[in-house]
Amino acid sequence: MMNGNLRVKRIKAVKKYLFVLSLIGIQLIIFGVFYIGVNFNSILMAFQNVKADGSVVYTFDNFRLFFENFKNTSGLWIALRNTLIFFFFGLAMLPISFTTSYFMYKKVWGHKIFRVVFFFPTIISSVVWTNIYIYFVGKASPIAGLFQQLMGLEFPPLFLGDTRYAMVFVVLYSFWLGIAANFILFSGALVRIPSSVIEAGKLDGIGWFGELTKIVIPLVWPTLSTMVLLHLTGIFTASGEILLLTNGGYDTNTISFLIFANVYNGGSPSTSGTHRYAAAIGLFFTVLTFPILFFVTKLLNRVEDVKY
Repeated sequence: MMNGNLRVKRIKAVKKYLFVLSLIGIQLIIFGVFYIGVNFNSILMAFQNVKADGSVVYTFDNFRLFFENFKNTSGLWIALRNTLIFFFFGLAMLPISFTTSYFMYKKVWGHKIFRVVFFFPTIISSVVWTNIYIYFVGKASPIAGLFQQLMGLEFPPLFLGDTRYAMVFVVLYSFWLGIAANFILFSGALVRIPSSVIEAGKLDGIGWFGELTKIVIPLVWPTLSTMVLLHLTGIFTASGEILLLTNGGYDTNTISFLIFANVYNGGSPSTSGTHRYAAAIGLFFTVLTFPILFFVTKLLNRVEDVKY
C-alpha cells in the first residue's frame, strides 16, 4: 500500500515537472531562435561578404566601407548628430516626466484631467497622432499661415519638408509622447511610497521641494536609475517618428533609420545597401555602447538604495 502511494506521488511530481518544463521549454526555444539566433547571425553577417561566384567570405570590408562613408560623406555625420539629439532630448525628458508624475501623485488641481491628457498617447496609435500632427503643422495649417505672416514669407513654410525646420518639428512631436512614455512607470513607483513617510516629513516641516529631493527621489531611486540605464542602452539607436513624419528625408535621418533603410529599402547611393553593411553598423555602435553603460552603471551604483 505504501509503495503504491509513493508511486502515485512520484508520477504526479513527474507530470508537474514535465508541465513546467514544457512551458519554460517553449519560451527557451523562442528566445533561442528569435533572439540569440538572430543576433548571433547578425554578428556573423557583419564580417561576411559575397564574392562574384556566390561564395561567402569573412572580411572587414563592411567596416571599411562604413568608415569610408563616415570620412567621405556627410549623411552618416548627420545621422549621428540627429541620433545624439534624440538621445539627449530623451534624457532631458526623464526629469520632466518624473516631476510631472510627482505633481500628479500630489493630486494638484486638475490632476485627473492632466492624467487623461498624458495617458492619451499610450492609448491611441502613433499613426493617428502622426496624422493629427501633420495636419496641424502642414502647409495649409493655421500654424504655417501664422508663421508665413509673421516672417513675411511668400508661401507657407513646409515644416516637415524643409531642412531648415524638419528636425525641429520632429523633436517637438516627441515632447508630449516622451512624457507619456515614462509617466506610467514613474507613477507606479510613486504610489508605492508609504504614506507614513510622507506624513513624517510634513511633521518635520519640509516643503514640497524638500519632500521631492530628500524623501521621494531616494525612495524611488532604483526606478530612476533603471530608467536612465534603459535609456542609455539606446544611445546610438535613439530616433523619433521620422519614418511617418519625414521618411528620413530633409536631414532628419538617424543611425537606426539608416540601418532600417539598408535592410528594407536597399540603402542609398553612399552605402552598399545590404544586410551585411547594416549588421556592421549595428555591431560597431553596440560595442561602442558597452563602456558607456559600464561607466554609468558604476556611477549610479554609488547611490545606496533605501529600503522601505
